[in-house]
Amino acid sequence: MIICKPGTGNSGRYHNVQFFQVRIPCKPTPTGNPMNSSQSLWHNRAFTRLWVAHVTSGAGTAITGVALRLTAVLLLNATPTQMGLLTAAGSLPNLLFGLVAGVWVDRVRRRPILVWADVGRALMLASIPAAAWLGQLSLPHLYAVTFAVASLTVFFQIAAISVLPTLVDKSRLVEANGRLSTSEAVIAIIGPAAAGGLVQFVGAARAILIDAISYVLSALALRGLPEREPGPAAPADGKDPGAGSPATGTGFHSVRQEVAEGILELLRTPLLRMLTITSSLGMLAGSVTAAVQMLFLVDQLELTPTTIGIVLACGGVGSLAGAMISSRVAERLNIGSALIWGKLLWIAGSLLLAAADQTGEAVLATAAALALNGLGSTLYFVNQLSLRQTITDVRLLGRVTAARRFVLFGVATLGAFIGGALGETIGLRATLLVGAAALAVELLLIISSPIRRARMD
Repeated sequence: MIICKPGTGNSGRYHNVQFFQVRIPCKPTPTGNPMNSSQSLWHNRAFTRLWVAHVTSGAGTAITGVALRLTAVLLLNATPTQMGLLTAAGSLPNLLFGLVAGVWVDRVRRRPILVWADVGRALMLASIPAAAWLGQLSLPHLYAVTFAVASLTVFFQIAAISVLPTLVDKSRLVEANGRLSTSEAVIAIIGPAAAGGLVQFVGAARAILIDAISYVLSALALRGLPEREPGPAAPADGKDPGAGSPATGTGFHSVRQEVAEGILELLRTPLLRMLTITSSLGMLAGSVTAAVQMLFLVDQLELTPTTIGIVLACGGVGSLAGAMISSRVAERLNIGSALIWGKLLWIAGSLLLAAADQTGEAVLATAAALALNGLGSTLYFVNQLSLRQTITDVRLLGRVTAARRFVLFGVATLGAFIGGALGETIGLRATLLVGAAALAVELLLIISSPIRRARMD
């Protein structure tokens, strides 16, 4: 149960999460901030702009998620090991830059980070169709672009997670995250299906150009976010955060101290610590699976790009259902139970995918498996993210998120290499089963930990 009761003086407020007590200062909403707990979120112009950016960039990303992997498999004949390297290139930046990104996000205004990250990603992705047109496209090029885009995404995602609690009331966070996830789910239905058709008819590399355009549109929407964020957090050395750049203006020692603050908050808060441990197993499972899934669909199931797009869209249908019911499940049961049910559905989908070609109806089984994965993963993600945002001080949220992502994506990078190696040695199906086994271990940890009793009231 999460209870917020007033403190006195500078004591802030206290959140009690089940039997854990975590001191989290809850700053009052800045004057003029467009938060109103009684109005529809659609009347909140700041949230609406964030949502528009989310939708436009997400639509392009859904296409690239299919087109980039098909470019590697169909045009460049990538092996399981090479697909593992491509997956690792997308997760490695979180390990390299995540902690510093958290300090940066907590020291400066988030809006410029969001805008310039979108602009940079647009330029990087546009280089893929340009290289294909010139006949110079190669796997190293794909690795480099994937790494660069993922590096900018580190800053974007930490900033986006950190800015949301400044745009909506804390009581509306589950609803806001649910609406963002609902839009993601709709995109996940339309995007892959569109991507499959585009790849089939115009080519995988050209389809990626749409994603580059979507990031430009997202940047234009984000430029209109209000300037009413809370001021940047004071650095550990007490200097004015505006005095210099986050990386150099206050010195390496200060950056190290601020990184340590985020890590300490993650470690000393029992619920955050346990969520990080369990989610690490989920990231391991996801990256092992991601390294071989497209190869499994193309080589093992022999699906065409259009069919692949359609079955991946079924994952979006599941995600839409998960986003729509996430808050209701949390209200009817509790957040802990929502996480357990989400993980159960996720495991069921993973097992069904691995056995899809053994059912006699491979396409239908694959579609059902990906729908279950989408339903379970979204139900899990929306509720655990809302729980973390609620129990973490907004002025530490960037650093805490970065510390968490450092751990999770470090595991994900390792998982990508493991998935590629396993795909080469034990086969694609067996590798998918290894991913499902990791999810099962995560579920057992959740059930045996205090997470299963966490509530938000």
